[in-house]
Amino acid sequence: MKFCFIYNKKASSGRKSNFIKKICNNLKLSHHVDLFETVTEKEAEDLFKQIVKQDYDRLVVAGGDGSVCFAINQLIKNNFQPKENFAIGYVPAGTANILQAELGMSKNINKISQTLMSDNLEKTNLVKINDNYFILMAGIGWDAQIVQSINSKIKKILGKVIFGIKGLEKFIFMKNTKIKVNIDNDELLADWVLCSNSRYYAGHHKITDTNIFEEKFTTYIFKDLSRMKLLYYIFLIIFNGNLNKSTSVITKNTNEVKLKTFDKSIPIQIDGDNFGSLKDIVIKSSKRKFNLLKAAWNFYLLHFESLQ
Repeated sequence: MKFCFIYNKKASSGRKSNFIKKICNNLKLSHHVDLFETVTEKEAEDLFKQIVKQDYDRLVVAGGDGSVCFAINQLIKNNFQPKENFAIGYVPAGTANILQAELGMSKNINKISQTLMSDNLEKTNLVKINDNYFILMAGIGWDAQIVQSINSKIKKILGKVIFGIKGLEKFIFMKNTKIKVNIDNDELLADWVLCSNSRYYAGHHKITDTNIFEEKFTTYIFKDLSRMKLLYYIFLIIFNGNLNKSTSVITKNTNEVKLKTFDKSIPIQIDGDNFGSLKDIVIKSSKRKFNLLKAAWNFYLLHFESLQ
């Protein structure tokens, strides 16, 4: 097979370089591998313009969750037409690495290599937000405020710690922007909305049974967000493992949700990366799908959970 291996050095400050090279060397024992390292977004954009012209069997992305999201959006923007067995592989080298949990990816070099060379793939359900796509989640409001406030250089140094620091800051100086939510013929007011296509949130904390291979996504609508309620929601996420158990959170499994603010734009994050601020947002399931490689044991885990 012919591999295109992209390492986003910005996601880990280059700390994973030796780790990445060892995986590449494993793949090179029996396959052709082109390794590309990127630092800036412009470098990555230019690279994808060339990648779509090549006949690769596998695109391997080493970086954070946002790196895979970026890669998929670049493929779509460049009108990439994947062949039937084309698949995207993921090597966790970011901060949260939620996709690692979804795909059951190990941190072991040999196990990662085995997964990347396997045919254990499944089509993921992409969710569209305006003109872009995400795999895992979109946060509108509180969590996006945190993401927008984080300096990328400090994030490289502190890693996950910076999310705690900025989370505390946004908790103390909480400022909510009202969001009009249209979903399943209902109109609601919210202070924070989370659209999750993943079982996990804020690391490897399970919040729902939805996963990236299903057609629908879960929307959580947080009304009248106060500091006390926020503490309760954080407790549910970290210790309870299921936001669906809260009667104060409106939960909907849906294919589309429309959001609108009344005056100023509201911050948005997709797959843990800053998506800017907007007044009008449409989030819906799309017909776009890509094969993702996943660890063999994860196949059995997902099917076992579906029987519960």
